[in-house]
Order: sequence, then structure tokens, then C-alpha cells
Amino acid sequence: MAEIIPFRALRYNPRFVPDLQQVVAPPYDVISPEAQERYYARHPSNVVRLILAKDEANISGRDRYACAAQTFAAWRREGILRRDPVPAVYLYEQEFSLGDAPRLRRRGVLALVRLHDYAEGVIFPHERTFARYKDDRLQLMRACPANLEAILGFVPGPNPAVAAVLDRHVEISPAVGVVDEDGIGHRLWLVQEPEEVAALQAALRDQPVFIADGHHRYETALNFRNERQAHEGTAGKAAPGRLDSFVLMNLVPADDPALVILPTHRIIRRPPACVGEVLTAALARHFRITSHPVDAGNPLPGLGLALADLARRGAAGIACAVYAGGGAVLVLELTDPAITEALLAEGRAPAFARLDVAVLHRLLVEGILGVPSTMQADDSIYYTRDASQALAEVAAGKASVALFLNPPRVDQVQAVAMAGERMPQKSTYFYPKVLSGLVINPLDTSDC
Repeated sequence: MAEIIPFRALRYNPRFVPDLQQVVAPPYDVISPEAQERYYARHPSNVVRLILAKDEANISGRDRYACAAQTFAAWRREGILRRDPVPAVYLYEQEFSLGDAPRLRRRGVLALVRLHDYAEGVIFPHERTFARYKDDRLQLMRACPANLEAILGFVPGPNPAVAAVLDRHVEISPAVGVVDEDGIGHRLWLVQEPEEVAALQAALRDQPVFIADGHHRYETALNFRNERQAHEGTAGKAAPGRLDSFVLMNLVPADDPALVILPTHRIIRRPPACVGEVLTAALARHFRITSHPVDAGNPLPGLGLALADLARRGAAGIACAVYAGGGAVLVLELTDPAITEALLAEGRAPAFARLDVAVLHRLLVEGILGVPSTMQADDSIYYTRDASQALAEVAAGKASVALFLNPPRVDQVQAVAMAGERMPQKSTYFYPKVLSGLVINPLDTSDC
């Protein structure tokens, strides 16, 4: 099963970067063009210049991958990025809060995890990937042979042996501590003692790994490994020490209460197949409907009550909420078992057929609203974590329908992945994201 090894991370040199907050950033795929500009302006050594470099083809003739490669080489050569002298496993803690709730601490193990094809039954995905995004990351990896960002994964829990190592180390001062722009605290401890590293390796050796966040980066690492080995004629041969046979991951026990999934809501931008009373009648054939009034001048209180009701109903069954304009958000509780039975009849796994997002995409998005699956990756649907944004776009006439969902549970994600299924696009949003710029894994043995 999972094999982890320590590594010599590249980290920012405090001599050149005394304030780490100025150079870190969230993962590349949640950085908007506006945020990219902000990180560029924040510091000349911000990690965004590696993970999401600007294209300078019209200025210097270099595309963004060449720009990233030149920057990466320069930072290493100049000592801005410095390689740790001794291999280590890095313990990573993120401290955060959700609304007014008490602060949570998510703890994981940052290490290199051996790459496996999914068919080997060691690493399990739960999301589909798209070729254009993998091609983008592969071009970057060719230009900068490194894991510039860590993938978030989880392992079955509880795992007392992992917890014991974590507990022992968090009692001492961390090697790195930074608070990001969202107020999330990030701390790193280095585990270099051979016996402690061996304890972590043994604790994870019999465990499968479930990809939480970073499917495109994982499959890119597989493609990069295969491409390199095919070029060298070493494909299929044992290579226990090759760094390109591993990928940087942050592994969190599945029972950690701070392993949080947030909901991702849908904004339907194309005209729906039915509207008004016809839409309400179509919904009533499959759902029990509860109407929550919203005030056009101040919609947040009404929306908040609707989402609280959605959470309660979702705890007992399959539920969602819909806003199609007017003065009410409709909370829908599935009463028709036919769609679940249809999914099972198609051969879908029970874990998938009973998943809110799977049932609602098939019945509501594709069936009632008329958005086929082939159009769900284009501009027909916009995905957002901000429920108020979804409602506001419909109220302003910029979209036709807002669909509000509950997040899946971690155990549901694990069950779907174990069954070999893939969830619909944007089904999970694990929070918080692994911060980029804390550690980088170069795929070479250079000391710099």
C-alpha cells in the first residue's frame, strides 16, 4: 500500500525572505487573474511566479513555462530557495475557523508518496480530470522538474501511531510559522530522527490514500514519470530511489474533525428547460418543497434560514435548495426513489447512487433544468462557494437558477472512491487549501 519517504525540501531562505507571508499563496487553481496580479505585486519572490507565472511572449518571447523555469533556476542559484541539508518528513498544522465556531487544527504528514496507477488499488481518486488542465501542469513540470505544490490526501482513521508522532512534535516550537491573508495559521515541524520517520512509514504502509485535492497534479506526476521513463527506456523497471516515482502529498487521517469539506453551489447561466409554475410543478413530482421567503432588499437572513433548513434535511436524506428568482428559496427534499433506483440499474455503485450531488445532477440539473452532462464543464454552469453570490446573480438577471447543495461527508467521498466511481465536477471543496510556498520537492539531487 502507501509508501512514504522523507525528502530534502526547498524552502525560502530567511536571509532573503524574512517575512514568509509575503511570498506564499493558495494553490494555482484557486488564484483568479486579480489575485495573480496582487501576488505578483506583493513580492518579487512570491511563489505565484512559479505556480502561475505570467506569459511574457509579447515582451521577452518567453511563455509562462519558460518564465517559471528561469525564475526557479535563478532563485535556487541565488539562494532565495535553499534546500534542507537532511531529509525529513514535515508535520503540517493549519489552524482556522468557520464563521463563529471555535478554531480548528488540521494536522497532516507532508512527505513523498510513491506514485501508483489507480488500477493498482493504492491511490484512489474521486473526481474526473480534464486533459487541458493536465497538459498545462505537465508543461510546467517539464520546465520546472519539481513538485511545486503539495497534493492533499487522506488516509483511513483513526491512526494512533501517526497521532502519537504528531502529538510529540507539536509540543516543541515549529520550524516555520506564518499566518496567511485569510487568517489561517500554518506551522511546520521537521521530523528527521530515523526512528520517528520509520514509525510514520510503518503506520502508513498498510493504508490506501484518497486524493482530496489535487487530482490534476497527481495525474500530471504520473504522466511526467511515465514520459521520463519511456524516454530513458526504463519503463516498468524497479526504481526504488527515483524521485520522479514519488509525489509530494499532505496526508491527513480521515477522522480528523478539521478535515472539512465546504459546499460548492451551482449557478445555471443558460435558460432552463422550464420556469415559474411549470418548474415548481416539475419539482413537486419528485421533492417535498419548503418555501423560505427572501427580501430582495436584504436577502441574507432568508437565505441563511433556507441553508440551515437544507443542512437539517440533508442529514436525513437527499436534499438541495433552488432559487429561480422571485421572493423565495425552495428547499427540496427528495421523495421519489426512482432516480436512485435508475442509477443502481445502470450499474452505479450504491455509494454513488445515494450521493446528493450525483442524484441532483441527474434529476435536477440534467432532467428538470435541461443542462446535459456534456455542457457542465463549460460556461453553462458556474461553481461557487458563496451562496449569496449565487442568489445575487439570479436576482440581478445574470443567471437563471441557483442550486444550493450540502457538502458530502469524508466517509462518503471515501466510499465513492473505493467503489471506483467519480463524483460530478466540483463536488468537493476541502478546506483549507494546502499553502503553496512552504515546501517544494525538486526532482534532482542538487544541494541548491
